Amino acid sequence: MSLLNLSCKKATEMVEQDKIVSLSFVDKMKLKIHLSICKACENYEKQSQLIDDFFLKENFASANEMEIIKNVDLKENILKKLSQ
Repeated sequence: MSLLNLSCKKATEMVEQDKIVSLSFVDKMKLKIHLSICKACENYEKQSQLIDDFFLKENFASANEMEIIKNVDLKENILKKLSQ
């Protein structure tokens, strides 16, 4: 996949994946280039971060629920189901 041939679907997946496990340098560059030219995906990234911040900073979840939210396996399963 070339640097400029990243679909919006893949870009949004990468935005979420980067929160779970750090993307490789090349993938970070692909994503950064895509976000610089695609305002829809740039907005998605900002909204996703706002949602994460809202739930984490406002302490809507108990301590046990916070551990579940941070669980990498759970996040990976969610991403897999979203991509189906």
